[in-house]
Amino acid sequence: MNYFWTVCPKCSGELTVQWVETAGGISGSLRRWSRDRTTNDGRKVEIPSADVPAGGGFRTACVCGEFVTIDPARVTKATTERPAV
Repeated sequence: MNYFWTVCPKCSGELTVQWVETAGGISGSLRRWSRDRTTNDGRKVEIPSADVPAGGGFRTACVCGEFVTIDPARVTKATTERPAV
């Protein structure tokens, strides 16, 4: 699972985008919170493999409609690997 956190330049919502990459493309979700936490909403993120740019970055729309760019250098990756005991 990949995670990206940012702030929307249009609505100033705090955003987190979570996704996985599959043979079919990118599939995940975007969540948006207002700074005062009165807004908490989201949307599905789906990008077909033919539209996924090389290099790991992509663009997706905030709930308000503004596009945000996912910077691959700022992505956090969660794994299912467990440390050796």
